Amino acid sequence: MKPNYRLLWAILVLILCFSTAGCTSIEFDIEETINPPQYDRMAVQGTWKIDRFISAIPENKDTKINIESIKNKYLDQWAIFDSELGAVGTDTCVKPRYRVIRTTADSFIQSKYRIDGNKLGLGKQDISVVNVSSDNQLFYEIILTDEKTAYVYIDNGFLALSKTSDKVDAKLKEKSLGNVGQNVSNGQYEEDPLLRSGILIGIRAEDNSYRTLWIYSKNREVKTVSGAKQLLLPRAKGFWQVGVINENNINAIYAEPFIERDIPDRSIMDRLKGNILKISPETRITFLGNDYIGTGDGEEYRVYPVETLKEGKAALFPEINNEYAENVYEQAANNFITSLKGEAADKAIKKVDEMNFTLARRNGHWILKSRLYFQQPYEKEYQDFDLKLMVPSRLIHYDEMNIQWNDIKSKLPWTSDAFMSPNKDIAVLVDGNSLSLYTIKNSSNIGKQLLKIQLAKGETIVMAEWSIGRYADIWDNFVGKIFTADNSSGYSGR
Repeated sequence: MKPNYRLLWAILVLILCFSTAGCTSIEFDIEETINPPQYDRMAVQGTWKIDRFISAIPENKDTKINIESIKNKYLDQWAIFDSELGAVGTDTCVKPRYRVIRTTADSFIQSKYRIDGNKLGLGKQDISVVNVSSDNQLFYEIILTDEKTAYVYIDNGFLALSKTSDKVDAKLKEKSLGNVGQNVSNGQYEEDPLLRSGILIGIRAEDNSYRTLWIYSKNREVKTVSGAKQLLLPRAKGFWQVGVINENNINAIYAEPFIERDIPDRSIMDRLKGNILKISPETRITFLGNDYIGTGDGEEYRVYPVETLKEGKAALFPEINNEYAENVYEQAANNFITSLKGEAADKAIKKVDEMNFTLARRNGHWILKSRLYFQQPYEKEYQDFDLKLMVPSRLIHYDEMNIQWNDIKSKLPWTSDAFMSPNKDIAVLVDGNSLSLYTIKNSSNIGKQLLKIQLAKGETIVMAEWSIGRYADIWDNFVGKIFTADNSSGYSGR
């Protein structure tokens, strides 16, 4: 019998594919592929030497001072990356997550940093851009040009890195772990000796305008209070800006990456070409998380992915809940319907819409709520109810209070909401007219008031994003370039 060479060849290819799968020690999520380079997967894992700093802006007296400070801090230092930590000089993050984007050097550098793509002399070269993040906060972005060469953007310039080993140097790793307060002998993490905490608070006004408040403290002392129009959203990929357009008969929500060289108040026409969602004049942002925007328009709630806002496709609850159990949403709605009495129970429409949900604040936490509708005529068109389900981590990354709500209310009964730093060193307490920053003692007791900021009538908090340690410093440095001092509390800012 004549052998079937085509069949034998197909079997051989399949064997080779299976035998070579899963060889890299770090897995990357491929988010976007544009002109993929010839090398397939180029891991950032290993030990890198920081060789030089390439400034990306014309030098003057001030920039020369800044360049010298960067050189003194980073040159002749090391960068290391593995599954347990990432470090660039003394800057360290633990349990990093790596995501790679395939693109070309000129288009990426120009679009991301608003810098001439030839600044690094890479031209149209294919590159891999690796986002290194931890706890959904961007650590660094690494541009890999080949297996031995990389660049890291920092303060309007690039650190040039050269790989010395595919393995992480043990002594460098031990030193880096010490930078984040880890006890190397037992693997436990100790309190940050500087206790750096920062919070970005997103606020919606009664007229449906939005602003962001930034508060940064070090060792339980306020260092920065500043603010800006729009909502500044920290994401694993960097900062985004989110806002609402309500003028010239145009109603829309926009969400776009923030570039340091951007003019914050871009024209409406420019924004309409980007990532926008057309809305009704009554639509409000109900909450904002790292990856999702909640909306409400007086009739229904919706939750949209930030990245694909322009597609107008609302998320289904099962899509964002990794622990979703079949019919759990429907069961929660039915439990509420069962609790109704009289005509309300008779008029309740039992049809469940798994897109009709949002988040709201209650007793110091985010809660899930949905909306039930009634057959007409009836005194109410709808009624909101709690879903009484765990809030998925994909909606809100951090939502913890180390102090019982009843304990807060017993000491400060005017409190209507509260937010506590992951460092457990400060807390933001809110009432109907203001928000105040308090120290926290022994992780569980409210201390002295550090500042008080007045809120306008009808203002509501729709976002609260914390950063601690080095990330608080990064955020403070970033917002310092685009925010203005907030003097509404009497505090002078920087």
